Amino acid sequence: MLIEVKRVLRKFIDTKLESTNFDSEILLDSTIDDVDLEAVELFKDALKEPKIKDLFNVRELNKILEYVGAGKIDYTGTFHLNKAGALFFAKDIGKFNIDHEIKMVRFNGIEAYDIIDKLFSHESFFKLINEFNNFFSRNTRLGGTVKGWEMLPLPEYPKEAVREAFINAIAHRDYTLTGGCITFYIYDDRIEIASPGKLPFPLTVETLGVKITPRHRNKNICGIFEKTKYMEHIGTGITRMRHEMDEFNLPEPEFINDTYFQVILRGPNGKLILPKNLVKHVNFNGLKLNERQISALEKMNIEKVEFTHKSYAKLFDISLATGKRDLLDLSKKDLIYKKKIKNAYVYYI
Repeated sequence: MLIEVKRVLRKFIDTKLESTNFDSEILLDSTIDDVDLEAVELFKDALKEPKIKDLFNVRELNKILEYVGAGKIDYTGTFHLNKAGALFFAKDIGKFNIDHEIKMVRFNGIEAYDIIDKLFSHESFFKLINEFNNFFSRNTRLGGTVKGWEMLPLPEYPKEAVREAFINAIAHRDYTLTGGCITFYIYDDRIEIASPGKLPFPLTVETLGVKITPRHRNKNICGIFEKTKYMEHIGTGITRMRHEMDEFNLPEPEFINDTYFQVILRGPNGKLILPKNLVKHVNFNGLKLNERQISALEKMNIEKVEFTHKSYAKLFDISLATGKRDLLDLSKKDLIYKKKIKNAYVYYI
């Protein structure tokens, strides 16, 4: 009986907390002078809706910011940012007492002990995304460990999945919780992203990516993000994150819903793991491969197919001599290996 009472009470409290519209609160001590024009330019660059871009040629900035949900113009004609607008566009977010610190750390090894690189940021969102891109790029591997693949830019993690998790952390953070911060930690074998606050009621880890209907804690923040390339498909972020990890042959993302909502992305841990769709994720410029060779590499990678000269020629309906030429070319470029079994050569990754 007591357990049931606690459950109902918890549900009631969560529902009440979720009804608090934190990010729409108007900051009466703010004006248009608090707006960072560089942040506005970054917003313009990220916009996916041409009609909003066109507004910058015909409307004043305060009216545009009001239109996108970043603030309000009062009866005197004075523009005031709301808390969402401050997080996106304010020169000094700290002036408005909004906890928004991000800690990015690259650790040496698999434990949070020896630090290789770190960045603690209090920047507005679009500047923060640029900092994230730079930090992620310089602290994850690029390239291969097998000779032939050294010529190809093979990323350690799918950037779209990592960025999706990072954007989710700043968009869905519970900003009413004070004293905490978002953490973005890179280890040798994984990336961990943690954001203050549990999933907004009634979402659970089990329903993430199952129900497409989005549930936003910060409607204004998500509303601004949704106008940009950073949140293109409403309610499908978790599904796309899972898809990208699967494309890279990496484990499915792990989610922990506690005081902090945490996403764990397991990496290849120093191994060369090729993405399923090589054409999409790998740049073959300079290797001069034909479509048959690229298709063969995909089948060998995804389906673990091994080819002989005969099976290759049969698959692509070409002569035995042409098939042999294709496979020998891939072998010479160290993209595949060959072994002799009885009287035939077998090619494999």
